[in-house]
Amino acid sequence: MITGFKWKKKDIKQAITEPKFGKIFIKRFLIWLGVFAIAALIVFQRAGDYVVELRTRTLNYARTHIAEVVKDLYETDPESEDYSCKVSSLKASLAYYQRMGKYYAEVQIGDKKYATDADTACTSLFMGDRDYYENYIIEDISYLDPVFEAAEIDKESIIENASDRFDLLVEIANGLTDINIEFKLMPRTMYINRETHTFIPGVVVFEAHGKQYIVDCTPANTEGYKLEDYGDDYWIHDITECYRADPDLSSKDVTEFDVFNGSMCYSVSAEEFNNSEQEYAWYIGYSPMKEYSLFELAPVTSIAIPVAALLMALAAALIHSFVKYQGEKTVWKIFEYRTKTTEAMAHDLKTPLAAIMAYAENLEEHSEDPAKVREYSKNINEKVSAMDRMIADILTLSKGETCRIEVNTEDVSVMELVKLSLMEFPDMKYDLKGLDARLKTDKKILKQTVDNLLSNCDRYGDKESPVDITVSPEKLVIINKTDMVYSDAESLKKPFVKGEDSRGAKGTGLGLAIAENNLNILGFKLELESGSGFFKAIVKFK
Repeated sequence: MITGFKWKKKDIKQAITEPKFGKIFIKRFLIWLGVFAIAALIVFQRAGDYVVELRTRTLNYARTHIAEVVKDLYETDPESEDYSCKVSSLKASLAYYQRMGKYYAEVQIGDKKYATDADTACTSLFMGDRDYYENYIIEDISYLDPVFEAAEIDKESIIENASDRFDLLVEIANGLTDINIEFKLMPRTMYINRETHTFIPGVVVFEAHGKQYIVDCTPANTEGYKLEDYGDDYWIHDITECYRADPDLSSKDVTEFDVFNGSMCYSVSAEEFNNSEQEYAWYIGYSPMKEYSLFELAPVTSIAIPVAALLMALAAALIHSFVKYQGEKTVWKIFEYRTKTTEAMAHDLKTPLAAIMAYAENLEEHSEDPAKVREYSKNINEKVSAMDRMIADILTLSKGETCRIEVNTEDVSVMELVKLSLMEFPDMKYDLKGLDARLKTDKKILKQTVDNLLSNCDRYGDKESPVDITVSPEKLVIINKTDMVYSDAESLKKPFVKGEDSRGAKGTGLGLAIAENNLNILGFKLELESGSGFFKAIVKFK
């Protein structure tokens, strides 16, 4: 007695079922979505670190530049002709800083104070007589209003656009397409005051998002300013408009200081600066750096990362699912083919076996009747021979499907081979015609193929009508008349598919399947056609 035996789920083999692509895809999509979600988080973190580093490096560079300009201005004699130029350079540096960083900065040099407390615009003009560029500040930024009114763009768009410098994809796209997505102002004419280093715009070429506008911004009064006309060389000059991103920021928000004492410039905290009794020659105060999310600093990149992860997960899942589905579908087809073949083979073998059993019983009952004994013995031999042929056909099909048939090539005359095969069917009427074909192939395998095709004609064709056989260098065509029509003649090449619906029909249903395999081995092709009153088999040699 066996005890202690328990069924386990893993002991039961899962039945093979037909695969469903949707089910396979959903499972793989969830897996790949998880993988790429993790990858997206890593990329998101790396991109965030890069943007923060880039932003910090850019702001530090701007602060360093401001400190250099302030030190240079401090060391310049206020009575010199360069002083106003350097004051404009300081104002331009503060303007660029507020546009780039969206922060507040102020400079105190002695009793003079400069701060990012107003909307402004600046430009760099090439001084041919001095061979260098000088910064000029606009007298009144409202002079530029006609430009933005013409393009229907407000200053908020310009403020937001200033952050694009931190967006990786925007920078990449800008480099690849060579299209400047920022607003670009270029003066054809300009009114400048060299003493105050201020300017008034005249005719301005305005480019924004692929469109160009030409607007005359010249005010009614330009007294004290000299007209500069740049003609077709206007593109070498830019006007950079700088709006305060946060107008509420002021001196009370300053928490970081760069100070100059003696010959040294260094940074101090607000607490140290406010509690110090020391007098500084000059100082620069900054509002604290704000913390921004990646979406705020680089919206395009932050949206593109999860979208790209989703698309890649979808693509990977589709590829993985397709490969998995094809593999399981192949296994399913093999399983289905084996199941149907086994059922058909069992059914066809069962019929002669049942007859043999019946004849054997009758033989035993009529053992004393010589005539009956001979009749039953003959029938038994016929059924055994039929079974033997069926088993031989099955073995031949198996060898053909597994390519275990040895091929011995020789020069073969197709016309002569067909005549040789016709000798196997002495009662069959035929009409043989055409031009002979000479092939380098295996004569035995090709003859077996022709035998099977002619046997099919003999079994299912009209006995009173001749089989039409045409030979040519390109193909062999065999047509027989029949009253059977098949909607899918090609399906007859499948094993155990017979020319009649009943499984009790003559033959094993393997003839055309063997012919198909044989021709594939020889490098030829079998095509079947069925129509009203005819059945056609075409063996293509080329």
